[in-house]
Amino acid sequence: MTPCRAFLSASRLAGALVLCLALGLALAGPLPLRAADENDWGMVIEALRRQDQIVHTRLEEFKSRHAAEAAAEAEALEQLLRERARLALWQATASDPWEIRDVLAGFARLRREVARLAQQPQQVWASLDQSVLALETYKDRLDDITRQEVPERFRQEIEPSRQAIASLRESVAAARDAVADETSTLRDLAGQVAKAEAALQANLAASWKAYYTEIFPSPVSASFLQALSQNLEDWDLWIGLCGELLRTRHNQRELWRGAATGGGLALAVLAAALVVARLSRRGVQASVNPGTIVKAGGCVAAGVFFLAVAQRAPFFLFTGLSSIGEILLTASLVHLSRLRRPSEAAPPRPPILWPTWRLFALGLLLEAVRVPEVFMGPILAVVLAVAAVAFFKRRKATPRRQRLDRAITTALAFLLPLLAGLALCGLPQTAVLGASFLFYVGLALRYAGLTTRFLDHRETDRHPAKPHLLFAVAAAAGYPFFFLTYLFLFLWLLSTQFGGENVFLELLTTETHIESVGISLKKIASLLAGFYATRAGMALAAAGIAGVAARRRDIERGAKSSLLTINTYGWWGLYALFAMSVLGLSLTSVAVVAGGLSVGIGFGLQTMVNNFISGLILLFGRSVQAGDTIQLGDATGVVKEVNIRNTEVLTTENATVFVPNSELVSGKIVNWSHRDPSVRRDIGVGVAYGSDTGQVRELLLAAAASCPAVLGNPPATVLHWDFGPSTLDFRLRVWLADVAGAVTAACAIREAIDRLFRQAGIEIAFPQADLHLRSAPVLERLLDSHLTGTRERLEEHAVRLDDLERKNRRSEKTAGGPQEEVPHDPDQ
Repeated sequence: MTPCRAFLSASRLAGALVLCLALGLALAGPLPLRAADENDWGMVIEALRRQDQIVHTRLEEFKSRHAAEAAAEAEALEQLLRERARLALWQATASDPWEIRDVLAGFARLRREVARLAQQPQQVWASLDQSVLALETYKDRLDDITRQEVPERFRQEIEPSRQAIASLRESVAAARDAVADETSTLRDLAGQVAKAEAALQANLAASWKAYYTEIFPSPVSASFLQALSQNLEDWDLWIGLCGELLRTRHNQRELWRGAATGGGLALAVLAAALVVARLSRRGVQASVNPGTIVKAGGCVAAGVFFLAVAQRAPFFLFTGLSSIGEILLTASLVHLSRLRRPSEAAPPRPPILWPTWRLFALGLLLEAVRVPEVFMGPILAVVLAVAAVAFFKRRKATPRRQRLDRAITTALAFLLPLLAGLALCGLPQTAVLGASFLFYVGLALRYAGLTTRFLDHRETDRHPAKPHLLFAVAAAAGYPFFFLTYLFLFLWLLSTQFGGENVFLELLTTETHIESVGISLKKIASLLAGFYATRAGMALAAAGIAGVAARRRDIERGAKSSLLTINTYGWWGLYALFAMSVLGLSLTSVAVVAGGLSVGIGFGLQTMVNNFISGLILLFGRSVQAGDTIQLGDATGVVKEVNIRNTEVLTTENATVFVPNSELVSGKIVNWSHRDPSVRRDIGVGVAYGSDTGQVRELLLAAAASCPAVLGNPPATVLHWDFGPSTLDFRLRVWLADVAGAVTAACAIREAIDRLFRQAGIEIAFPQADLHLRSAPVLERLLDSHLTGTRERLEEHAVRLDDLERKNRRSEKTAGGPQEEVPHDPDQ
C-alpha cells in the first residue's frame, strides 16, 4: 500500500471516530428524565439544540472528508483491478515456467495489496456498528423524555432532535452500504487472485518438467534456422512488451522505491561487513583474511539490493532481478569458502569453485533474460567444452595428496563434456540444471571440509591437552553429515529457479511405493541424517564414558569396554526404531516378520539367537569382560572384546580365538582376573641335604622382596614342603599384582633365587645315583680278538705308507724337482 493510500484510509477511519465522539458528547449531556419546572425544560431543550448543531457540523465534515477518501480509495482499487487484468493477460500468454514464476510473483504482490486495502474498511465497519448502537441509545433517551408530561411548546422544540437522529441513522446506513460494497469488491478480487495462484501453482511442476525435457532443434538439424528466426522474433516481442510496461509512471515509481529500499539495505550490509573486517584485523584470528570478508560483504550487499528491487519492481522483472541477486549471493559463498588464509607450507589449491560458479551464473542469466533455446544451446556447448578442457589440465596439475580436489576436478573433467553434448543435442535447459547442481555439490563439499576443520581447531585451541569432544562428534557425524546438510540447503537455493520452496518440498515428498513402504527423497534424507546423528550421539556418549573412566581409577578395566559396547548397540537400536517410524512400518508388520523369524529360529537360527542372548548376558552380567585373563582348556589368553555373537580372545601365543558366547555362558571357564587381577603363585626349589634351612628361608623371602610385582599384603611365605629323594623341597608362595605379568614375575624371582643361592654357597641339588659295572670273561675275549685284528691292519697300512714315501723321493730325484703327490688309497 502506498503512503498516500494509507493516509487516506487513516483519515477515513478518523472521520468515523469523530462521528462516534460527537454522538458520545450528545449522550453525555444532562438529560434528566423529569423536569421540575419550565426553567429546567428550557435548559434541556437548549442542550439538545447545541448538541444537534455539533452533530450536524461533524457529520458534514465527515461527509466531505469521506468523499475525498472514497475517491482516493476508488482510484487505488481501480489500479489494483488494472493490475489484475494485466496479470490475467500475462497469465494467458505465459508459455514457459519462468513467465509463470513472474506472474506468481505479481499475484503474490497483488494479494498483499488487497489484504492491506481491505483492513481499513473492516475497521470502519466496526466503528459504524458502534455509531449505530450510540444512535439507538440516543433515540431511546429522547423517547423517554417525550413520554413525560412535557409542555406542548417544549415538545415541539424536541422534534428537531428526533429528526436529526433519523437523519444520522440514514447517513450511517448509507456509509455502511458503501463500506459493504467496497469490501465485497475487495473480497471478490482476493478470491480471483487466490484462484489464479492456485491454478498457476498446479501447473508449475508440470511446466518445469516439460521445460527441462523438451528437445529443441540442434544446430545440425534442418529446422534450426527457422526455429532460430521464430524464437528471435518472440524474444524481440517480449523485450518490447517489457519496455512498454516499464515506461508507465506507476511501474517506474515502484521501481525507484524498490531501488531506494534495496540501496539502504545494501549500505547497511556493506557497513556491517566493513566493521567485521576491521574487528578481524584487531583480533587474534590471524588466519582469517579481512579482504575476503570485505569481498563477501560486497557481494551480499549487491545481492540484497537486487532481491529488494525484485520485490518492488514490476512483476515481469522479478525473475531477472532475483536471478542476479542469487548469483551475487552464491559469489559471496565462494568468497567465504576461502575465508581462512592458507598456511605457507600448504601447496596451492586448484581453482574449482570459481570456474563452476561462472558456468552456473552464465546458465542462470541466459535463462532469466529469455535467450532463445536454439541460440542458447551452441553457446553453452562451447563454454562447457572449454571448461572441461581446463579442468582436465587442472587434474594433471593437482597433487595426488589433495585427494578431494583431484576427485572433484576429475569428475568435472568427465561430466562437463556430457553436459555440453546435452546442450548441443537440444537440451540446453538440462545442461544448465546439471551445471548448477555440480556447482552446489562442489560448494557443499568445500563447506563440509571447512566445518570439520573449524571444529577441530576450535576444540584444540580451547583444550590442547584434553580429548577433542567436538572433533569426535564431527568425525563421527562427520564429513558426510555436514555435506548432506549443506547440499540440501544449497539445493533449496537452487529450487528458487523452480518457483520457490514449494516445488522443492513437492520433489522431496514425492513417494515411490515398494509394496507397503513409501520411499521419497525426504525419507532418504531423514534416514541419512538420522544415521549420522546416531554416529554423533555414539561418539559423544563414548567420549563421556572415556572421560569418566579416565577420572575415576577405581572403575573396573572391563567396565569401560562393556559400557562402550552397550552404548553402540543402544544407539543403533534407537536408530532402527527411528528408521521404522520414518518408513511407516507398523508394529503389526513387524510382528508378522517376527513370527516368520521364530520359525527360522526353530530350524536354523537357534545357535545365532543363543549366542546373541548369551552376549547380552555377558555384557550385563560382566562375568567375562575385556581385559580379563581366562583359561580355555589348556590355553590361556586375554579377552579383547565381547561382541553380541562371540568373544574375541588373544592367547599367549598371539593367536586370536573366537569363542561363541553360548560356550562361555553354559560351559566352565576359569577367569583369573574376575573383579581382582591379583594371583597367587608357588615357586618350588630343592636344596641339598645338609643345607641351612633357616638361611634358605631368608634367601627365598629376599628374592621375593626384590621383585616389584610381588604384593606386600598378603606377605610372601616359605613352606618346607617335603623331603625329596635327594633334595629338601621348599615352596615360595607369593601374591602377584596382575595375572597378566605372572610369568615374567616368576621368571624374575627364579633368577633372584639362583643369584642369592650362588652368593651364599647353597647348592640347588640335582638327582644322584650310583652305577656299579661288572666285567664278564666273554666280553674280554671278544675285546682281545677285536684289538688283535685292528693292530695287524694298522701295521700293514704303516708298511704301505713307508713304501709309497720312498717311491716319491726317488721320483723327485729323477725329475730334478718335486712332483705332485698322488693320493694313495689305503684299500688298494
